[in-house]
Amino acid sequence: MRIGSAASLDELFDLVLEAAHEAVGYESASLMTVDPAGDALTVRASRPGRLVGTRVPVGPSISWQTLERREPIIIEGPADKALGTTYTKDVPFSICLPMMVAAKTHGVLNVNRTAHPGSDVPLFLRILADQAAFAIERMELYGDLQHFTGQLLSQDEEHRRRLARDLHDGLAPILVSAHAQLQSAGVENEQVDKATALLRRAIRETREILGTVRPATLDDLGLVAAISAAAREMATESGWTLEEALDDPGPLSREAESTLYRVAVEALNNVKKHAAAHEVRLALLKNEDTLEIDVADDGHGFETEQWGEAGVRPGHFGLLGMRERVAFLGGLCKVQSKPGEGTTVRIVVPRDRLR
Repeated sequence: MRIGSAASLDELFDLVLEAAHEAVGYESASLMTVDPAGDALTVRASRPGRLVGTRVPVGPSISWQTLERREPIIIEGPADKALGTTYTKDVPFSICLPMMVAAKTHGVLNVNRTAHPGSDVPLFLRILADQAAFAIERMELYGDLQHFTGQLLSQDEEHRRRLARDLHDGLAPILVSAHAQLQSAGVENEQVDKATALLRRAIRETREILGTVRPATLDDLGLVAAISAAAREMATESGWTLEEALDDPGPLSREAESTLYRVAVEALNNVKKHAAAHEVRLALLKNEDTLEIDVADDGHGFETEQWGEAGVRPGHFGLLGMRERVAFLGGLCKVQSKPGEGTTVRIVVPRDRLR
């Protein structure tokens, strides 16, 4: 059913009513969900739409009776007195179905018809209500997962910032000072030369770690300038011709900014390590709903499916790490490559996950 592909709860609710109308027909219908506090039902979709937003507190309404009984209620004409409610709809038949997953009730689906429902209509609507309940459950779980991953990203980013401060303010100055002390000592022998060389190497590696953890350019200049600086430095080291097309992405959360920087730099590092490229194109494109980063090279390339999902290949574990980081933002990391024809890495992330 199409309801399984709904991108939001509002779209899901509309699709449920549309499916019910196409399959069984009705004069009016509504879909109600239980408020978080559990003390009211709220109309989330209706046809006609004038009821959307209406709240029905806990009480003797048919909808609450359906939830309490956990089974459909079909009313022909005035409601039975045993229901403890007065049925006032202006159509002869009302079908009210609970939307449940296991012991959890999500809401009710109400369908009002002039034609007799028979046995097939309630059966179909029961299946539809069950499918809707499962779809609501999936979306709520996905929302919880997004919230949880957002917290993980925040914690990870704070840890990286703390580590960067410790390296920048603690270890790096010590290494630089020790190197300066050795150089100014005026002692020339093989051991001092080796120690000086090792300190220079330690300083370079500390700077590289700092750039990976949280580069100063990211805090000082923002995402575009930081990515551009990293790309130009690698181009100088590797002898590429670099072409850049970088849109301003607008305001980003620190977590999103850091993640996008790391995956872009990882893509550039893969070119540096594996591609033997002569020309590299770096693009950051701001579209209406997405932010896209492309890193394309004219290097060796490798065999992959057309725009295949980035995965694990011997010597290319960085692609897997990129995919996992981008997935935290609800995005995709895909690769197009052929032997001898270069590689393009495309990262696409929804903009509403970047703020």
